[in-house]
Amino acid sequence: MKKNIKSFLRSFTYAAAGVRECIKRERNMRFHLCAAVTVVLWSLFYELTTGAYCALFLSIGFVIGSEVMNTAVEAAVDISGKVSPEARLAKDCGAGAVLISAVTAVCCGIALFGDAEALKSIWKFYAENPIAILGAAAWVIFAFIFIFGVNSGEKLKGD
Repeated sequence: MKKNIKSFLRSFTYAAAGVRECIKRERNMRFHLCAAVTVVLWSLFYELTTGAYCALFLSIGFVIGSEVMNTAVEAAVDISGKVSPEARLAKDCGAGAVLISAVTAVCCGIALFGDAEALKSIWKFYAENPIAILGAAAWVIFAFIFIFGVNSGEKLKGD
């Protein structure tokens, strides 16, 4: 039984390593993570219900999970080193899954955050708080560097 528990716990280590590699190698994953943080911070301006937060976090998880699976598909296809029509189809379908999940998340975001009055209050908050503007600018700079400036080391073939 002790061996089973160790094996079970070790599986979390492997899963975390896979997520770390995906973040390290995939610019789109870093973009999705920055978008997720931005949306969660944005949600603080709203009085979202528990159900709305569930929809928000499910959308984020759907996009991040799709990106991880797409990376796995690309890596598995790239093992052969051959560019066949089937390999291209597998990669394109994986990327399509990410696109579908991202579009779904955007639609969810529009439904959750499309309130004009709330948007006006956010605008007013930033207009009255120069420190908040600096914080937002710092976040944008950090996100840009994180997304585009990370040295990903070895890139997957075809990227």
